[in-house]
Amino acid sequence: MAIDVELIVIDALLSLVEDDGEQLERITVKRILERSGVSRQTFYNHFLDKNDLICRVYERRMVRAFNDADEGFSYRKELTLALRLMREHGEFLRQACHMDGQNNLRDHMLERATRFDLAWHQRLCGDDPMPEELRLATTYHVTASVYMTIAWILSGFPTAEEELAELVARMRGIGMEKLFEGARTPGNPYA
Repeated sequence: MAIDVELIVIDALLSLVEDDGEQLERITVKRILERSGVSRQTFYNHFLDKNDLICRVYERRMVRAFNDADEGFSYRKELTLALRLMREHGEFLRQACHMDGQNNLRDHMLERATRFDLAWHQRLCGDDPMPEELRLATTYHVTASVYMTIAWILSGFPTAEEELAELVARMRGIGMEKLFEGARTPGNPYA
């Protein structure tokens, strides 16, 4: 069984914030190395910098289901799970969403969600190019839902995960039947 160095470093950073109460912005790479036990070279073999590590925490510990949508993919179900994991790591996420700079988490969340949804919708369309109207609607809905999620995080998770996932799925589904007419997989992918 191979050692997952990324997860060792990810869990070390989460532990510093969530267990020890350290401020994410003040945690240095040196401090992460001390906690994780990995060398500086090993760290930089896996991550560009601390912000890249923060983005990888999000990838590996919160939205891992949004890597590849297979035929049985349920947007609402996977979003509910992701939101639950976000709440579990709420303090880390709240601090990460306040950080600016290159590779910041807010920008990463938007880029990742856009990439996922465009690829997912293209698979649903089949071999034909995605209609421009669907591409625009996808980008619009991704942007709105990511910024809703960031606002939810920063406001202290006031809504239950299931309720937020239902609202986001319902909003994203508006008009999708028409936009997916003629697609390999017609209908509303958010239903």
